[in-house]
Amino acid sequence: MGGVHDEQVRILILNENEDNNEKLFRLKTGWTLQIVLSAGLSSRKIRIFTNACLNENDQFQRNNYQELKWIYPSNTKYDDSNRYVSILCCQSGSFHYYFTIDGTTSKDNLNGQGYFQVESYLLWPDGSGEVLEQDCITCQSVLSKSLGPLSEWISRLEVTHHSGYNMIHFTPVQILNCISNSSYSISDHHKLNPLFQGTYEELKLLIDNMAKQWRILSITDLVYNHAANDCELLKQHPEAAYNLINSPHLKPAVLLDSILMQFTSDISDGKLLSKGIPAEIKEHHLSIIHNYLLDEKLVEYRFWEYYVCNTNLLVEQFNKQLTLLNDCPDKSSYDNDNLIEINHGQYQRMKSFIDLDLAEKIYFYKREYLSTKQEWINEACNQLRNRLNYLNTIVCQKLNENLTRAIDNCIASCRYHFFSYDGPKYKILSLPSTPFVGNYFYYPNEEFKHPDEINHLIENDLHYQSFVMAHNGWIINDDPLRNFADEGQESYLRRDILQWSDLIKLRFGTKYEDCPSLYNYMKEYTRLIATTFHGCRLDNCHSTPLWFAQEMMDYAREINPNFYINAELSTGNITSDVRFINRIGINSILKESHRAFDPYELGQMISLVSESDPIGSFNKSRICKLLQTKPYAWFYDQTHDNPCQIERRSVEDSITRSACVAMANCSTGSNRGYDELIPHHIDVVHETRFYSKWGYQNKQINEKTAIISIKKSLNKLHMDLFQQGFTQLMVDQLSTSALLITRHNPETHKSVLLISHTSFFQPSGKWEYINSLSIEGVIDDIILEASINHPQEREPVRNFQRSKEYINGLEQTKIYFRENVLIEQSRCIRLKSPNSPDYIGFRTIEFTNEFRPGSIIALQISVLPQIRQSIINIKQMIKQFSNSTSQFNKIVKNLTLIDLERVLYRTSAEEQSDGKSFDVYIIPDYGKLNYCGLQAIITILDQIRLFNQLKHPLVLNLKQGNWLMNYISNRLKIYSNTKQLGEWYDNVFRYINSLSRLMIPIYFDLIIRNSYELLLEHGSSLMSSFIRQSSIFIRSLAQTSIQLISIVPNSRLPLLSPNLCEPRPFEEKNEQTFEIIQQIPSLATGFPYFASDIWRNSSRNTFTSLRGLLLLTGRYEEARYLILSYGGCLRHGLIPNLLADGKISRFNSRDSVWWWLYSVSNYTNIVPDGYKILSDKVSRLYPTHDSPIQPVGSHDQFLYDVIHEVLRCHLQLLSFRERGAGHSLDSNMNDEGFNNQIGVDSKTGFVFGGNRWNCGTWMDKMGSSEKASN
Repeated sequence: MGGVHDEQVRILILNENEDNNEKLFRLKTGWTLQIVLSAGLSSRKIRIFTNACLNENDQFQRNNYQELKWIYPSNTKYDDSNRYVSILCCQSGSFHYYFTIDGTTSKDNLNGQGYFQVESYLLWPDGSGEVLEQDCITCQSVLSKSLGPLSEWISRLEVTHHSGYNMIHFTPVQILNCISNSSYSISDHHKLNPLFQGTYEELKLLIDNMAKQWRILSITDLVYNHAANDCELLKQHPEAAYNLINSPHLKPAVLLDSILMQFTSDISDGKLLSKGIPAEIKEHHLSIIHNYLLDEKLVEYRFWEYYVCNTNLLVEQFNKQLTLLNDCPDKSSYDNDNLIEINHGQYQRMKSFIDLDLAEKIYFYKREYLSTKQEWINEACNQLRNRLNYLNTIVCQKLNENLTRAIDNCIASCRYHFFSYDGPKYKILSLPSTPFVGNYFYYPNEEFKHPDEINHLIENDLHYQSFVMAHNGWIINDDPLRNFADEGQESYLRRDILQWSDLIKLRFGTKYEDCPSLYNYMKEYTRLIATTFHGCRLDNCHSTPLWFAQEMMDYAREINPNFYINAELSTGNITSDVRFINRIGINSILKESHRAFDPYELGQMISLVSESDPIGSFNKSRICKLLQTKPYAWFYDQTHDNPCQIERRSVEDSITRSACVAMANCSTGSNRGYDELIPHHIDVVHETRFYSKWGYQNKQINEKTAIISIKKSLNKLHMDLFQQGFTQLMVDQLSTSALLITRHNPETHKSVLLISHTSFFQPSGKWEYINSLSIEGVIDDIILEASINHPQEREPVRNFQRSKEYINGLEQTKIYFRENVLIEQSRCIRLKSPNSPDYIGFRTIEFTNEFRPGSIIALQISVLPQIRQSIINIKQMIKQFSNSTSQFNKIVKNLTLIDLERVLYRTSAEEQSDGKSFDVYIIPDYGKLNYCGLQAIITILDQIRLFNQLKHPLVLNLKQGNWLMNYISNRLKIYSNTKQLGEWYDNVFRYINSLSRLMIPIYFDLIIRNSYELLLEHGSSLMSSFIRQSSIFIRSLAQTSIQLISIVPNSRLPLLSPNLCEPRPFEEKNEQTFEIIQQIPSLATGFPYFASDIWRNSSRNTFTSLRGLLLLTGRYEEARYLILSYGGCLRHGLIPNLLADGKISRFNSRDSVWWWLYSVSNYTNIVPDGYKILSDKVSRLYPTHDSPIQPVGSHDQFLYDVIHEVLRCHLQLLSFRERGAGHSLDSNMNDEGFNNQIGVDSKTGFVFGGNRWNCGTWMDKMGSSEKASN
């Protein structure tokens, strides 16, 4: 499968009622998408469906959904907590998924949905299997009409080839408007421009040859929104446009348009001189024109008649309708006459109407103050008349506002074209070249008729109405998703549109049936493009009906599965952009560098469009959560449809802007002519000349022309940066005009630095000082340096002479360019420090006077040799994780579960009880960690890594010093069982500490994360087969067995009998007291408050959890010790609630002893030969109810005798008072609370005990309630 990337897994978590349709999730071909359930859905019957292609050879069908099968990794019965579905991303495209929770298949019952996009790959057609990655694309846009005949294309496109581009974007190649010849005004979407003198087959052959021989792929525009005025389709199917038959609401706008056209004609003929309006107008004439049009001309044509209703006629009809009724209802069906609205119908004068049936239900009913039917009718008619008069007033007010807005817009347009400093500065009003305003509509034969005639035709001539069609255009700061041609928008009447007078807006409707002729026409157009080109640029994508664009792109990818889709998409809202991207399957959207108005904005834009993480980012796991992402950008230094940057900025801006764009980690683009320093916009409409050919003769261009060689080098640099793994990026400013852009390779830690001295304005003789630059590392190479300077006394735009024969550029510009420059030979910089590998300090460079505005320099930097060696050593130690015989694995295999508790967890109280002067680590500006062990760090690192939180306090702490690493290793080295592990960490941390501070968090994360995962795996291996073979969820739960069970010096259990048969607990001698201490792990009641001292060992908590934490995990020895240790404290037939070393135990929990008995039962049933525990010796501390504590081993009993005593005490009933009763034992308890009685109710068989002043019958918590007096 071509274009396959390294196998990675992305995990999408489903949440109930979550709609992800407007979120963008991108994956690469060859990756696997795993869909898992959130906790809230894990118990539900979930069915997941997708229209994605599950096999490489499947044909995508948008409405063909397949159910995904659940995969159950766990071998444990009933354990489906980590079930998932898996989708191999084998085909590019945008795919939809949905899920149901009620067991149904219907999308109507879905509970959640979304899209995921598999990125396209562009396969080179030379059989090599190699692909053009998106991030490597360097595209040049060309005006197809400026290439001349097909036979001459290669000689002109050779310029693109030698400039280092690997893709060409062709403007439309079809027949263009016979009058405007605009590149986007297509007359016939199915036929090639006759200028080319060729066929689609010949064009495809040329495109295929460029791909094979030059490795240049080709895309072209798909223009769906509009067609030329002379489009062949519209001659046969005028319904494909917005005309006066399917859009009669445009009639008033057409009349206004004709008035404005006639206005220019009248002025040109001198007919308005008497009004003070000459043909050669001045700005002061605009107010006269405004008043004339609004107060005289428009009034003459009675626009209001299109909107108002004939009140007398409608009331008369209403009267007749009511008269025919036999009955009159007692009351009105509705009490709100706001429901009555005017319907303008076909927009015929005085023929607007209302719903008379609705009016009848509202107005016609019996009124108490009237007595006859005729009176009721008269009253209803009067009320309707009042309502109609009101509605007429409202529509007239709105019309007046719209007409005023229209004339205001006309005046603003005229002011721009005739008087604005940045406008064309027309001199005389005339038709058709310099009208007062442009026409909004196409008229049959392009003939502007007199408004009087238009007034008649739009009322009476249906054929004429069919061929009056609305032009397309755009509205400043408008919602591009709004169809301004729809009824109710009024944009044409208000003259809000900046119209394209050679283009007719096409009407697709909302489904195929709305205009089948247009749909079929465009489908054939799509087929021609998809079979000829490798992709497309969706022109004005935001104005294309979403449903239609989706179906056309589905069709294109049916023909060419890897059809690449770039879109001109500017909805102004990221959510709306994503809606288009998801539905259509757009691969990239156009971004223009010229929208940055200063170097800072340009730097921000580069960071935004780049598919790069910041330098110092954490390495993502191969398996990680699928995160919402931004749309992929295609970043242009200059587009073909925007003003020339030399005109807007400066000549010097050309190189610096291109260099900055080349450093962006995304697709990049430029426009033909930019590299040739053509100092004007190559107009898509008016340009008639051809591009220059490649060669070394007069009127030809070659590598010495303008900045072509520089652009070739920059395009190569752009591709090399991606192919060589420079995936991280940082943008900084050295001065207000100098940008520093760094691309970094996170594997080799090499960097490429570009310093660009920008020139957003025409430079003067002096410029701002640029601070020296300190570089950490060795300067390997000056990849390139260049500068451009146009003599200041020359004004390149104003004095430039355009050739009449070909599109020519500036020739007097001074250009300096060199590649692979020795540092000492550089014109742009001076090195002020040694650069030898032995020098460990910073390299300092200063910029010379030659580094003027319009200069760039690119440096390659590598790390110091000693740092490189440390990285090699670290990577060698990382390899130990995957080698089962490595030193690290040998160390880990010797660790017990108790050791793992110390390494991974251990709370502050537990750690302090060891008396080794260690506590949890404190991170400044964050606080204390939850554990002393690795889990506390991993929990934070997982979030940092997932969201790349490089300013997190933990990251900053690692960059600022080695404290955390020292803490980890030193803490482990002081314990014999973990000493070797601590020394291993100490060794690898020494290598990490020698790195650049920026690198330290990255390698720290690699070591901690990988070692942590291996430690977890080892912990699971020490547990039962049930745990080892279960799901991640079960294994995660089993971690609580490691967390809660440990040896805590100040919370020891009573000693076991020395007569206990094997196995017996390990014993240690206290070096100070010489006391023999049994190392019996205890189970914490809870964290953090019940982790140590007397609060740690609670029988109730211990034995309610013993089955899950010890028996099911296979920790049989620890379970045995706990049962026997607590059994030794039996007194009054009870197990103590708070053990307190057995010396100051509390016996105020009635059910603890029964949980203890339950645990003994579980032990005998679960543990192999578990019944043998019944014969184990129990060292009784209190052989009788009132005996003092006895020495260990002095009063041994078999466990079965202890159990018998418990049952006997309960059956025979027992009353007792707690030993040591009083304030010192419990300061909150009344004296009566210390008196207890336990037993079994002979009638019910239920166990009872406790009293109102003590803990409840089955509880171990006293209420301490003043209200209850206890």
